[in-house]
Amino acid sequence: MNRLDPELLQRSFVKLTATFPKRLTSLYMSLRTGHAPLNKYLHCIGETVSPHCPHCQRTEETVHHFLLSCPFYQRERHILINALGRKASSISFLLTDPNATPHLVRYVNASGRLKTIFGEVPLPHKPPD
Repeated sequence: MNRLDPELLQRSFVKLTATFPKRLTSLYMSLRTGHAPLNKYLHCIGETVSPHCPHCQRTEETVHHFLLSCPFYQRERHILINALGRKASSISFLLTDPNATPHLVRYVNASGRLKTIFGEVPLPHKPPD
C-alpha cells in the first residue's frame, strides 16, 4: 500500500475523497488496501475456497488483475483506456488521480464484479467552485 500512495491517510487522500459519496470512498479504500471483495482477499479471510479469478482459473484475482489484466473485462478496460490513454495501465494513477475517478467508477460499475458489495457506485460530486 505504501508503494501505491505513501500519503494514503494524509492530505492527498482526504482531498481526493472529500466530496465522494461514502460508497465510493469505501471502494477506494478497499482497492487501495488490497482488501477489495475479490477472490484473493476473500480467500485470505476464509470467505471463498479459491483465490483464483472466476474467469482465469490459474490466476489469482487481485486488484491488479481485476483492473489491468483480466481478459473477461477487456471491453470495459478498452473504454477506460480510450478515456485515459496509457495512464489507464497504472493502478497508482487510477486510484490517486481525480481525473481518473469517474472513468474508474464507470469501469467498476460496467464490470458488475463488485456490485454485490458496493451496489451501483455513484460518481463523485463536483466540488464547489
